[in-house]
Amino acid sequence: MLNKKMLVGATAAIAIGAVTSYASPYWTIYQMRSAIETRDPEKFSRYVDYPALRENLKAQLLLSINAHLQSPELKGNPFAGLGQMIGLAMVNTLVDTMVSPAGVMALMAGEKPAAQPSAPQPQASAPAPEAPRKEAARDTLKYDVSYRSWNLVQATATKDNGDAIVADLRRDGLWSWKWVGIKIPDLARP
Repeated sequence: MLNKKMLVGATAAIAIGAVTSYASPYWTIYQMRSAIETRDPEKFSRYVDYPALRENLKAQLLLSINAHLQSPELKGNPFAGLGQMIGLAMVNTLVDTMVSPAGVMALMAGEKPAAQPSAPQPQASAPAPEAPRKEAARDTLKYDVSYRSWNLVQATATKDNGDAIVADLRRDGLWSWKWVGIKIPDLARP
């Protein structure tokens, strides 16, 4: 009888662990969205692997630049190589500046991030004028989460007009996740 109770208890514990582990990316997305709504970059940063996110975004931007430079109009241009070098320097600087807690929070809120991460801080003392716009942005985004593997989840934020941003979250332990990549559809267009 004791063994049967232990078996039932162990099975229940395993089932609860599996269900909570499966639901953990949904909880992470909820926490990230909550941090966006309350404008809490410290809380939001707990769920972001900034070095991985920067490298992912840099790779996409460089692929986009290379695709533009390989277009028939620019293929024979002797200045294309120079443009590629300038593009590389700009991408590194731009991504390092924009992929900050404030920048990625703005992106996920459906806003354009500020060019300088320190610029929004003085405006934080007067949130009242921006409140209606942020409320509208929150209402127009729809979120979807789908497992790609045990360690990878894709979260999609879609606006009413169909524009979507796909964020990759990678498992960081049994119940926690970190945002490591993003797919921005406009970058794929040459």
